[in-house]
Amino acid sequence: MRKLEKILFYLLIFSLPFETRLILYQWGSEFNEWTSAFLYLTDLLIIGLLFFWVWRVPAQGLLALSPTFLGASFLGASLLNFLGARLPKRRLPKRSGPGLALVAFLLVAFISLIQANNFWLGFYQWLKLLEFAFLFFYLRYNFKKLFSFKRTAQVFIASGLFQSIIAISQYVSQASLGLWWFRESLLSPDLVGVAKIVVNGTKMIRAYATFPHSNVLAAFLLAALFFLYWLWLKNKIHYSALTGIFGLLFFAFFLTFSRTIIFVFLSATLLYFGFFFKKSRKKIIFLFLLFSVLCSLFSVLAWPELSSRFSVFLTEPAVSLRAFYNETAFLLIKGNPFLGIGLGNFVWEIKQTLPLLASWLHQPVHNIYLLIIAETGLIGFILFLFFIFSILKEARNNEQRTTNNEQYYSLMFIILCSLFIAFFDHFFWTLQQGQLIFWILLGILASRSG
Repeated sequence: MRKLEKILFYLLIFSLPFETRLILYQWGSEFNEWTSAFLYLTDLLIIGLLFFWVWRVPAQGLLALSPTFLGASFLGASLLNFLGARLPKRRLPKRSGPGLALVAFLLVAFISLIQANNFWLGFYQWLKLLEFAFLFFYLRYNFKKLFSFKRTAQVFIASGLFQSIIAISQYVSQASLGLWWFRESLLSPDLVGVAKIVVNGTKMIRAYATFPHSNVLAAFLLAALFFLYWLWLKNKIHYSALTGIFGLLFFAFFLTFSRTIIFVFLSATLLYFGFFFKKSRKKIIFLFLLFSVLCSLFSVLAWPELSSRFSVFLTEPAVSLRAFYNETAFLLIKGNPFLGIGLGNFVWEIKQTLPLLASWLHQPVHNIYLLIIAETGLIGFILFLFFIFSILKEARNNEQRTTNNEQYYSLMFIILCSLFIAFFDHFFWTLQQGQLIFWILLGILASRSG
């Protein structure tokens, strides 16, 4: 049974990029990604993992794991206090800080639905949040016992390689590849809503692979690249294998032309190399040389595309639309500062107040922190921040007691990059693939002290 559970988890990571799903319901006459309910293949894999956990752990053992696990199940404050009184007081804060904050955030998010103009849309989004909270708890209490960090890194990289081949093929052909079984997005330079760059008046699609947007692919490949850095520093790999793997991931990553994520990756990579230079001088020098060669090669081969993409103008849609969504978020926050407008209702509010706006412009604000405040209020936002800071603090305290800290720092680089990217995009909170990246990484980091 444990072997099957491990296979299921690694399959979840590998299939994370796939959009294979069923549309369960859509609110409104026109389809919109953020006002529809879906059942994803990856949802079924998560349910399978949770089933194995419940099957494997007896009821009394489940109660003993942590008061916060029951809180996530029943949201019962009295039960939390009852269990908390029976656990060693000195251990409770260390084991339950992030969990209690997450349970409290779930409760506030549910209460925020009182404000929602579309209750059932908000309730569906709350169920999705609950699903990922359970995934977080599952990883927090099971990852170290069941799974290998090395194997997890390898699966991330393998999935990244598969996606890179698709991404490069899409860019070369400037069209989707017809991978309907993975629900590949329909791509063409002439389609409205497809991410593009314009080079000398010619529209060119950015690489998507099987993700719903180029930016989500970029975030996933960023994680895969940092897992590759860790694997190289920690294990013996042939230079030829590293060069080939790194080259494919690198070129696919840059073909997303995701400006913010590319900037974050370049900055974080240089910091990462500097951080580990003394400890792994030869390996870091090789990685830096390879990194420099690939950067130079891509710049030469794709200079027209790069110069066009990175010439930022305040009047371009990518900038002006973000300003519009930010302004909308601030207006909604001003009107509902404490409990927000209801979880999952941001796009619904835009659709109701601006019905003449083109349907593809009905999107969440491109900043998950503003989105959380707008939908769950300042109370929810404070609890969310406490949840994140509690995980980082616990992991930091645990790292200080261990000598094998490469895993910790590699994970921290990925998570801190993600938290910074979240200031400029919403997919870690609103899209299945982004949510999986976010919650899986947080769960693995939290497992170090779970």
